[in-house]
Formats: sequence, structure tokens, C-alpha cells
Amino acid sequence: MSETSIATFIGAVVTLAATVLTQIVHAHVEKNKSRWEMQQKEYQSKRERLNEVYKELITIINLFPNSSPNDVLKWVEYAPNYSLETFDAVIEILDYQIDDYKKQLGSANIDYEQKSNIKVQISNREYSKKKICEIRDNYFNARDEYKSFCTADKVLFDLYAGQNVKNDLVKFEVVIHNAFISGHSVGDADDPLNNSIEICRRNLINSMRNDIGIN
Repeated sequence: MSETSIATFIGAVVTLAATVLTQIVHAHVEKNKSRWEMQQKEYQSKRERLNEVYKELITIINLFPNSSPNDVLKWVEYAPNYSLETFDAVIEILDYQIDDYKKQLGSANIDYEQKSNIKVQISNREYSKKKICEIRDNYFNARDEYKSFCTADKVLFDLYAGQNVKNDLVKFEVVIHNAFISGHSVGDADDPLNNSIEICRRNLINSMRNDIGIN
């Protein structure tokens, strides 16, 4: 074989190899591009599905009060203890105490200081009753809305929500259970940095925003 033929053969081989390599690289690029496009579509689909679910969930968790009846009652002497959603029982006991204090006011054997103290006790209980009624109504409304959410949208939530969101929802459920079933204190109702419900609520909302790419 002449040198010209060898050179031509080698050139053809090199050209073929270059062509094959180009095709391989192109195929790899197209495969990655297709995979990226599919991931983007999946992400967009997830975001669209979760957007409405998260909006509804945020609305619901914001309905829950940020204090339990025991947080209100800690300022009341000889206060009844709340647990297991017994709002009405606690209010009834406060009513009995108020009636008893009012009877004491009618006694002729109490001095000015005793009378002032009794009035304070009555005032504290009247205020506590009002706050507990507000907490009760807000809590039951939020609880029922959350039950409806779990029935209608929890499957979609479980399918698409990120793990951080799921974890933070569990934490929120636990702190709500602790406050309104177990009767634990939530901390300081007026300080969001020292209130267990506010902390868990804020963390959950931030997790949902991060999950769908909202900063």
C-alpha cells in the first residue's frame, strides 16, 4: 500500500472516529438535556400542585391560637387545671369560684384590703374566662379545618411535600397536642421567640416556602 493510500486510510479512520466521538458527545448532551428538562417539568408540576396545598395549610395553621388555657390560668390563684380539650369544664369551675367570691363580698366581716383582693380575684377570673372562650373557639375551628385538610389534601401533601416540610408538620402537630390535649404551657404568648407554637408555626411556613422556591 502506497504512502498516499495509508495517509488516506488513516485520515478516514480519524474522521470516522471524530464523527463517532461527536455523535457520542452529542447523544450524551441530549440525554442530559432531556433529563434536565424532565426534572424541570417535574419540579414545575410539584410546585404547581404544592402551591395551593401549602397556601391552604398555612391558612389553617395560622388559625391555631398561640396559647393554651393553662397559660392564661397561671396568673389565677387556685386555678383549675386544663387538659384534654376540657375548655367548658374549666370555665364552669371559674364561674363557681366567681360566685363564691361575690358571696364573700357581701360579708360584713371583711375589711377594705380583703375586699380589694376579692375584686382582683373576680377580675382575673372574668378575664381568664373571656380569653379561654376565645382560645376554645379558635382552637376548635382550626382543629376541624385541619381534619378536613387531612381528609381532602393529605395524600397529595404526603406525595409531593419535601421531607423538611413533613418533619416540621409533625413537630407542629406535637406542640399543638402538648398544648391542648396534654395541657402544657407554650411559653410566652406575647413573645414569638419564646412561644413553642409560634416557633413551630414559623419553621413550618419557612419550610414550605423553601420547598417551592419562595425566598
